Amino acid sequence: MTDQSPTSPVAMSRIQVRLGDLGLAKENLRFQEPADDGVPQLADTLLAAGVVIPPIVRPGRKGEALFMALDGRRRRFGLILLRERGEIDDDYRIDCLLAETPAQQAAAIVLPNTEHAPVHIADVITAIGKLRKAKMDTQAISTALGYAELEIKRLEALAAVHPTVLKALRQGRLTLKQVRLFARLPDKKQQAEIAQTALDGYFQDYQLRAVVEHDRATVEDDRFTLVGMDRYLAAGGRVASDLFGEYPDYLLDPEVLQGAWRERVQPIVDHLKAEGLAVYVAREAGYSAPDGFFRLPHVWERDLDEGQKTALSDARYQVTQLESALQDLDPSTEEAPAQLAPLVSAFGVTAGAVLTRSKIGAVLLTPSDGHGLAATFFSVPLPIEDLPQEEEAEDDEVSTGGRFGGASNDVEVPRADVEVEGASHVLHETRTDVATRGLIRDLADDPSAALTVLVAQLFKQLALHSSGALDGSASQIAATRYQRGSQAPIAALDGEVRGRLDARREAYRASGLRPITWVETLPHGEKMALLAELTAVSLNIREARTSLLRHGARAEAAEIAALCGADISAHWTPDEAYLAVHSKAQLLAMLDELEVEDDRAKTLKKDALVTFVAEAAAERQWAPAVLSWDRPAALDEADDGARADEDAGDAEVDSLAGPEAEGEAEAEPLADAIAA
Repeated sequence: MTDQSPTSPVAMSRIQVRLGDLGLAKENLRFQEPADDGVPQLADTLLAAGVVIPPIVRPGRKGEALFMALDGRRRRFGLILLRERGEIDDDYRIDCLLAETPAQQAAAIVLPNTEHAPVHIADVITAIGKLRKAKMDTQAISTALGYAELEIKRLEALAAVHPTVLKALRQGRLTLKQVRLFARLPDKKQQAEIAQTALDGYFQDYQLRAVVEHDRATVEDDRFTLVGMDRYLAAGGRVASDLFGEYPDYLLDPEVLQGAWRERVQPIVDHLKAEGLAVYVAREAGYSAPDGFFRLPHVWERDLDEGQKTALSDARYQVTQLESALQDLDPSTEEAPAQLAPLVSAFGVTAGAVLTRSKIGAVLLTPSDGHGLAATFFSVPLPIEDLPQEEEAEDDEVSTGGRFGGASNDVEVPRADVEVEGASHVLHETRTDVATRGLIRDLADDPSAALTVLVAQLFKQLALHSSGALDGSASQIAATRYQRGSQAPIAALDGEVRGRLDARREAYRASGLRPITWVETLPHGEKMALLAELTAVSLNIREARTSLLRHGARAEAAEIAALCGADISAHWTPDEAYLAVHSKAQLLAMLDELEVEDDRAKTLKKDALVTFVAEAAAERQWAPAVLSWDRPAALDEADDGARADEDAGDAEVDSLAGPEAEGEAEAEPLADAIAA
């Protein structure tokens, strides 16, 4: 057998052609198309950088120019435009490839349109970075490439990102907008880690935005409303504009802004202190009250007596009058704080108008939109001698501070056996939070169990008078939906229940009936389902601290879980938000529970380990045992003395926080802050 090898193609020769000798061949696939709108920009680039890619030409025939372009129609249009503008002439020399054989000419007509892939933006970014490293200035690059200088600066900023980011962009794992977010991160190592998640297929855009925007103060900051640009700059603050024009101008010196804001609220502080109030300031308003003070209880206006209603109406009228007078006030003016002080006082009078056994004793000032600050008021109990006579004589069972009545010994409360060793307060609260949401979902699916829970709760309150504070019960039948701050519901757990209630609310609105009448029209099965959902969404067994275990609530939660056969893993497995509050050691312990044997897990960074555990849990439909409420509780009668000591410690914490408080006060005394 004889070996046969294909004949090697003959290479085209490179020649130089005068512009005046260059025509456009009719064989060109776009011969009939006129010059497009991008030709002028191409002409500018050709003038700066020359013809980078040689056109392919064939020898001219009778009646044609000396050489005819088979490929390079737009480049020829650009050169002709330069000639018309007088920037070159017919003697301008163009490097070309000469297609002499029929095969070369056929290839020149078709292949350039199929072989040339469009230039990816990632390649443009990389090229600009190389030009900058070659000491080529922005104007020169702009002229050579035909881009505006601002666009060159933006692309240059993108060229500085970690190569992994551009790799992910080139593979379509990231968008150009997301790459611009990476360019705002100063830490290249962090850029690489996040970009790798995109390459691995589990990148989350919102997580990147959270990292970029974390602690970044902008001109839209609530504090800036009261401070103003001139005052901020005069205090030494600096401002920078976002290169990509996607974010408002941001402030490079947030500590200067905070100092200026504190200085601006000082006249208001002096005014409130002169009225006898303790004044605190904080960056954000938390839930807890300062030590020695209490959050204001919720009051139904229909329950007020005539004197309280009159006082409240008068106080609100005064607020309305002051707000009307200040509606055109510019908060950044010098006199604005002094003018706002009476309005803050009026809000305090309104808040205290309904109090009978306490009075307004403290105020927390925080930044807010509108006038640039918000005030949260707290109460302090009245001295015994100042209490109204009729209230002094009242029975101890009078409800105050969100309590339903005094506790009795009719209901046994077993002690919960809870393992909190090595758990932070944040982790403990997260565990009980997610477990609460899981029990909400399971109880919502079991109307019979929900009916039992509801009747038992009403029985305790109305027959036994043993409910005490709501913290002593799992079910919050005071018609309060479960929520943890501003955190969104978990879609598969309490989010599912809320979705059902939203649908029922829409059906009610469409009926045109009043609530009782509408409920009465529901089939029995629908009523029972609604009862289950409403009862379930009232559950609250979350514990904010490891030192504040709610033993009574836990005992009820275990009973509820047993009633409805609760199993959180049927609806949800640990996600990254839940796992992120665990330490690496705790995450590795979870892998042991999952029986995952992979030595690489120990070498992973925290974020990657979180994702690894989440995927392993999802594959096995697994949830940690700590999220189950039906673990046995311990009732150890021999440990009464130690238990009494622990109860005393808990009572001391409760007395400091107040009946409505959850957690610790985050406010700081203003005087101390200013002195610092």
